[in-house]
Amino acid sequence: MKKIIYTISILVFVSCGSTKLLSPTQADVDRGAKKYTDITLASLNEGKSIFETECTKCHSLKDPKKKSEAQWKTIVPRMTAKANKKAGSEVIDARKQELILQYVSTMSN
Repeated sequence: MKKIIYTISILVFVSCGSTKLLSPTQADVDRGAKKYTDITLASLNEGKSIFETECTKCHSLKDPKKKSEAQWKTIVPRMTAKANKKAGSEVIDARKQELILQYVSTMSN
């Protein structure tokens, strides 16, 4: 009985601690194109990949839907500066920052 409770506890803990990001679709591209004229499915997927790779170096993934577009426009530049400072170099350049911002802003709606 203890083994079952322990296993269930571990599964609950692991599932609560991770965020599964949705992959962008063409509908997301169409929605994002209202704000970003150069957005493509490939650029949204690249933004998602950078978001997953770079942001998890310091903290767990955040669900884009939990913040508004306006909040992301403040958060992403601030976190980019922190990541670059921590690394001692520009690991997230302006292009990567823009791709992250396009991804989280588009997926937040």
